[in-house]
Amino acid sequence: MVTRFARPTALVSIVCLSVAVTFQLAALRAAGMNGTPPPHAAQFRALIGTLTDNWTWLVATGIGLVLVLLAGMMVFGDIRAPEKLFRVAGGIVVILVLIPAVLA
Repeated sequence: MVTRFARPTALVSIVCLSVAVTFQLAALRAAGMNGTPPPHAAQFRALIGTLTDNWTWLVATGIGLVLVLLAGMMVFGDIRAPEKLFRVAGGIVVILVLIPAVLA
């Protein structure tokens, strides 16, 4: 029973979403959005690019320092160093993979 109505329901859903998107784009066009950037958009894009580069460098440096610290702990025989290393790796995975996947 469920499979008999699955295909028509999906088709109706796709059509409704397409119509909604078309109406939203038409509303934006009527409001004056014509696809051309504002006069000083290049300066704003350069600012965002610089901030992104700085943030990337800062995060990479912080992760590198933490990993070097944990490697030193392992070399000098700390028993809990592998546990801390796995916690840091898990945190990195959550920040870089899980959170963007949930937000997307």
